Formats: sequence, C-alpha cells, structure tokens
Amino acid sequence: MARFPASIRIGLIYFVLASLWVWGSDWLALQLLEDHALVVQVQSLKGELFVLCTAALLFWLVRREEGAQAAVRGELERTRNQLEHFVDTSASIIYALTPDLGAKAGWRPVYVSANVWRLTGYLPADWLDRSGFWFEHLHPDDRSQVRQAWQQLQQLGTLSLRYRFQHRDGSYRWIDDQLQLYWGTDGQPFEIVGSWRDVTEQEQVQQALRDRQVKLDTFLAHAPAALAMFNRDMRYLLASQRWVQDFQLGAAGDLVGRSHDELLPELPPQWRQAYQRALAGETVQREEEPCRLPDGSERWLRWKVQPCESVDGRVESIVILAEDITARKLREQALELNASLFMNSSEGIVICDGSKRILSVNRAFSEITGYAAGEVLGQLPMLLRSGQQPRAFYRDMWRQIRRAGRWQGEILNRRKGGEPFLAWLTISLVRDQDGRVRNYYGIFHDITQRKQAEDRISQLTHYDALTGLPNRVLLRERIEAELAQAKREQEPLALMFIDVDRFKYINDSLGHRAGDALLVEMASRLEQAVRQQDTVSRMGGDEFTLLLPQMDAEQAAYLAQAIIARISAPWQFEGLELIVTPSIGIAMFPGDGQVVDALLQAGDTAMYRAKGAGGANFQFYEPGMQLSASRTLQLENALRWALERHELELHYQPQIELSTGRVTGCEALLRWTHPQLGSVAPSEFMPIAEASGLILPIGEWVLRTAVAQNKAWQQAGLAPVVMAVNVSAVQFRQTQFPALVRLVLEEAGLEPGWLELELTESVVSADPEAAIRIMKQLDSLGLQLSVDDFGTGYSSLSYLKRFPIDKLKIDQSFVRDLGSDPDSALIVSGVIAMARALGLRTTAEGVETAEQAAMLAHEGSDEVQGYWYARPMPAEQYERWLQDYLATTRAPGIV
Repeated sequence: MARFPASIRIGLIYFVLASLWVWGSDWLALQLLEDHALVVQVQSLKGELFVLCTAALLFWLVRREEGAQAAVRGELERTRNQLEHFVDTSASIIYALTPDLGAKAGWRPVYVSANVWRLTGYLPADWLDRSGFWFEHLHPDDRSQVRQAWQQLQQLGTLSLRYRFQHRDGSYRWIDDQLQLYWGTDGQPFEIVGSWRDVTEQEQVQQALRDRQVKLDTFLAHAPAALAMFNRDMRYLLASQRWVQDFQLGAAGDLVGRSHDELLPELPPQWRQAYQRALAGETVQREEEPCRLPDGSERWLRWKVQPCESVDGRVESIVILAEDITARKLREQALELNASLFMNSSEGIVICDGSKRILSVNRAFSEITGYAAGEVLGQLPMLLRSGQQPRAFYRDMWRQIRRAGRWQGEILNRRKGGEPFLAWLTISLVRDQDGRVRNYYGIFHDITQRKQAEDRISQLTHYDALTGLPNRVLLRERIEAELAQAKREQEPLALMFIDVDRFKYINDSLGHRAGDALLVEMASRLEQAVRQQDTVSRMGGDEFTLLLPQMDAEQAAYLAQAIIARISAPWQFEGLELIVTPSIGIAMFPGDGQVVDALLQAGDTAMYRAKGAGGANFQFYEPGMQLSASRTLQLENALRWALERHELELHYQPQIELSTGRVTGCEALLRWTHPQLGSVAPSEFMPIAEASGLILPIGEWVLRTAVAQNKAWQQAGLAPVVMAVNVSAVQFRQTQFPALVRLVLEEAGLEPGWLELELTESVVSADPEAAIRIMKQLDSLGLQLSVDDFGTGYSSLSYLKRFPIDKLKIDQSFVRDLGSDPDSALIVSGVIAMARALGLRTTAEGVETAEQAAMLAHEGSDEVQGYWYARPMPAEQYERWLQDYLATTRAPGIV
C-alpha cells in the first residue's frame, strides 16, 4: 500500500487524538462532577492541557518526520555521490540534450558528466555554454556523415555513431556515440540521452589488424617462395600466389578449406610422413624431391615443413615452404650429361671433387684466367686467389657452401699473368645418396668491364653525357656552396637561365643529330663567354644555366648581351647555315632569393618572360612575373580537366558570299568557360594548350564536334554549308592527322566536301615540303583547305602555288584598317588579285561595318565574315539566326 504524504498522516493522527480527547474528557467530567461551575472550570483546565499535549505531540511528529526526510535526503545524497563517482570514473561520458530552436542542430546540451574533462580536456561548462561546441570539434571529414546520421535519429529513436573528435591537446580521438531519443506526453521530442566513449585504442587495433591483413595479402600475392599453411586435417588455411602457380591449383582464395591430398594425389609418400612428423612438433626439410603436378609434369622441389604451435603447446597448423629447383636440377644434369655444352659455355666452369681438387675446366675458364686445362687439373682453386681479399672472406664463403650447398657473389681473382679480375661466381656442391659431398662446381664470368662501366657511370652522374657540362645535381651543389660564400662575404651572385629559341623546330625538321650538334655548339660558345670561376651547366633539353659568383646586375646585363650576340652568330651543320637566338632570364642574390630553390624559380620565371617577349632578349626577375607564371600554371592545370568537365564549347560564325548574300559556310570557334575563372579568351589559353600538348586531344574534340554538328544540321533539313575548322601547328605536324580526319568523317557520315580545314600561314611556311606532303594527303580525302590569317607571316609564292589549297583568308587586321590605312587597302587588293590569279577563293575576316563590306565587294572578295553579319554563336542560337536570315531578302551590308 502506498505511503501517505506526511501532511495527511499528521493531520489524520491529530484529528483522531483530538476527537478522542474532546469527546471523552467532556463525557468523563459530566459523569464525575455534578457542579456545573466546576465542570466549566475543569473544561477550561482540560482545554489548556489539550493545547499543551497537542503542541508536544505535534512537535514530536514534526521532528520524527523531519528525521525521516533527512535520512531519505542523506540516502539520496549518498546515492547521488556514488552515481557521480561511478560516472566520473567511467570510460563513458553521459550527456543530455533538450530541444532548442535557437541552436544550430535544434538541440542544446543541458547535462555533461564531469568526466568529460578527463576524457576530452574540456570542462562541462565548455560544452554547456556553446550549443555548437561539439560539432565544431568534429573532424572535418566526419561532419557530413554525422549530420546525415542525425537526420535519421527522429525516425529511428536510437543512433550509433563513430567519428573523430578533437581533444584539447589538438589530437583527434575516435568516439563511439550511442544516442536515445525520448518523446514527451505530447508526442514531441523531449530529450536525448547519450553515452560517449573514447575508442581510439580499439580503432587503432582494428586499423592495425586491417593493415596487417593487407600486408599479409600483399606478401602472399608477391612472395617469391611457394608458401602454404594447413590445419591438422591437412586442409588449406592460406597459400601464396607462387604456391598456386607452381602447383597449378587455380586461385588462392579457392583453396581455403580444401584437402591437400585431394588436390595433389600424386605427392610422394615422404610428404605425408613429413606432415605427421610436423604435427608431432618436428621440423622436416628436404633439399630436393621430385613431385608430379596435376598436368602430369614432374618438378624438383626443395621444401621444408615447419610446425606452428598453439598457446597450449599443441600443434594446430603447419607451414610448408617449397622452392622449385627444377631449373637448377636440370643445369646439374646438363653438366653431367652434356660435355659439349660444358665446353662451349660462355661462362667459366670448374668442377672439383669432394676434396676440392680440380677435375675439369671448360674453354671459357682458360680464356678468362689464362690457364690451360692441363695446368690446373689436380690443383686447388686457390691458385686463382688475388691475395687482395682477407681470409675471413673465404672462410665465410665455404661455411655458406657447407651449410646451404651454394654460394654466389663477387670475388676478386688473378689471371695467370698476375692481372686481377673481378668475377661473379656461383659455387654449388653435389651430394651422393649417402649425403657425402661428391663434387663442387663453380660457374663464373668476368665482370671487370661491367664494373669499370659502373664506375664510369658513377663518375658521370654529375655531368651531362652530351655536352660534358655539369648537370642539375652538380649545379645545385655548386649553387649551395657559392651562396654560402656570398652570404659570408656579402657579395653579389647571379644565376642566368638560357633557353634556345625555336630549338624544337630544328629538332623536328632536321632531326636529333642537328639538335644534339646545336646543344654541343651552345655549350662551347657559353664556356667561351664566361670566366674561369663561373659554372656553365645543362639543366636538360635546350635549357642551360650559368652560375656567376661575384657578379652584380650591371655585369650580368653586359654578359647577357654578349651571350646573345655570340649565340646568334651563324653556325654550320652538314652544309646548312643555321641561326638561333637565346632567351635569357637573370636572378640576382640576394634581391631575388637567398636559397637555391628561390633563385632557381626566379631565374626560370624571368627566362620564360624573355621567351614570351619574342626571344633574343634578356629579362631580370621581377616579383610581378611570378603572378603571370602562376596564372599560366593555373590555366594549364584547369585546361587539363576542361574536356572531361564539359567546359569547352564551340560557337559558329557564318560566312557570307558577297555577290549573292548566300550563307556558304561557318567557322567553328572554340570557347572555354571555367566555373571559377569565368570566360577565358582563346588568345590566352590556346598558346598554353599548344605548349603543353593539350592541343592534341582538344583539337580532336573540336574536329569531331564540328563535323558531327554539321551532319546533324544536314539531317535536320538545313541547307548544307561548309564547316571551317582551325588546325594548330602541333596537330598538323602529326603524321597520323590525315588518318584521324578520315576516321572522323567516316564516323559522322559527313561528305568530305562539307569540311574545310584552316591552316595558319606560319604552319605551312615553316617546312613547306613537309606541309605539301600532308596537305596532299588531306586534299585526296576530298575536303577543302584554306590558309588562315594570310598576309601576317612570310610565305614563299613558289611554294604557295604548289599548295593544294582552295581559299585564302584575309587577316582581320587588314580589314579593320581598310577605311583609314591605304597600305591595308593595298594589301587586301593584292591578296584578292593574287588569289584570283591562282584560282583561289578569298574570305575576309573581321568585317564590322557596311563600309568595309562595300570595299571588299568592290575589290572582288568572294566571302566575308564578322560582327557586321553575326557574332560567333552556340549551335542552337546559330540555327535560329540562320532561319531569321533566310527569311530576309537581302543580307545587311550587301552592295
């Protein structure tokens, strides 16, 4: 029965006792006393006594109740202290959260056990003062996972998480977090109670186990020896890949649990005996044993059976290590059975008896050592000792032979004439059936020349093989030494980076012999230009670096001018007079850097600025150059992903026939829009694409996309037009380019006549003969060829008339100045006249005004394109423009 509250119990006791006293005492007074006045006096006295007694009774009851409550509170306090002590000493942190719409996660911590300081380094107040404290200390890689899991808590009611939390010392600890959601009587989330435990050691152990398993799997996959483990029933526990291969057993994973006898029933009886002995705790080893494999072939094995004992000493598994020595066995048999092979071997062979006396040598032995066979028979092999190796070397060698039956290594011997030579020697012994040594045989070859070559290579590791100049490694060492000297003495120092302009052109057009000859000539001229204390080095390719100690900026500038003049002087190669120029970048110590890497980077950046300025000049490093170089590097890295991320797009600009206003073609123009960099101009990214080689995949994508788009327009019912596609110099020089064009046309199903390839004037004039060969291959496909930007470069008319081209495109720089520059008008008129004389069509680019269109029509240009007619547009917009244009009777600007 439930205990009544104290107030009710005291009230009931008081009511009962008071009632008994009042009624009982009144009745007794009336019975005993007859005088009414005396009864009244007794009742008054009785009332006072009643008040006194009830007051005492109430005092006793209240004190008794207070004592009981104090005992309960004490018990509760002891229990609370015990619980807090338990929680504080526990490895788990207890916490509680209540809903709070103002908190980031919608929950606010209201309780965190005191042991949070011991386990995380943070006080409970740190957690309670900031609702986002816990989330801010999560590992960044775990936040997304934890946030997603929390979203499931209201549906599931419980949640188990494992994540990393940052301790106050900065380290991350793995945490196992168990949460329970409680709902109130109104059905709304009321409270979250969680248990939070540091499981870093457990996670580390699990990770170590995973790493160990990975290492074991890797070892088994790549172990050079055949290795397998079996249980007491001779069923597979694991096997290396080499074991599976050697015994032709399929896949390693398929072996586990299968019987060894079932898979290899042809094993010799000695193997099964060895299993039993190993299970009894004995290690069994065989140097050689024949074994028949499932395919019927016989192999010779050297194997060892090793017991693996469990904790209680009982052998629970065994390990078998097998080595396939079939090849060695065959070699031994061949030595015994084939004397001709023995004598004709290119390696020196010597066979000794069990006492190490020489029984036989082959012809190579005599050729290498100078001893005839008759001079060494019956002798000990020690007659070849050079005397330059300690006795301990030979003791260790023979100890290894006796123990393992074989030794292999380098040995310094002596020829008959006393000349030492280095040999790679293998010594093996052959035992008879009783285990006694029957023979020793040694096989060796002279590695003296090889070692000398290795020494020579070691000497040349610091020098360039082609020019003999110090290479990058030696240059760095010298820069470090000179920098230390310059810092001590507070002296200037210059680094000069030199790159040969158009070296790739010479290498590609005249071959690597010409390129190598140019590099050697460069090295010679540079060495003649510098002082004795300076260092001229070749960094690789056509880049050279000069280390110039005690040289200030003025002296460096003077030297750079002298080097430009010296390098630019003509040089001869196989009857050809060639001229190259250098691009020079200069970095100065201490202004441009005080460590090696900073100076190297500054010089390299300055050199590329000189090259970008047209070459044949020098540039000192300036801090702003690094920003330009960083921009170039940023664009190159972004461009490498542009195709994959679909950032490239083709825009199409129509080409109009002036005489009729008819749209005869359109030019495909590449555009690049980067998510962060925005729209990047072709003039900025195309040189980077060509320099980095990215132009090849990009150019192929442009060609495929333009051809496919032209075919799609034709299939959609649009009037066929010629699609013009620009071809870069790098693309054009590829020998497989004509084949690529043919393949693209065939895949799209486009007639070749509807494709026009635009080649720049510089492309076809750089190597006219090679250009003619490639252009003829393209022309044979039936497509059209045009020369773009005509008039901006140098072209030989004698070659131009041999080019199988259909059109010349007049550069927009001449068209733009038609109305203001008489020279431009004269050039345009001359190009049109020359094209007409050669039977070629002309297209004028960059037409932006009606006046320009009228002048071009007057001069007789066949086609025009430019903003006056239309800007380059995406494919969908181009289709709409074309429909609108065809709906008009005349094109704008037609005269």
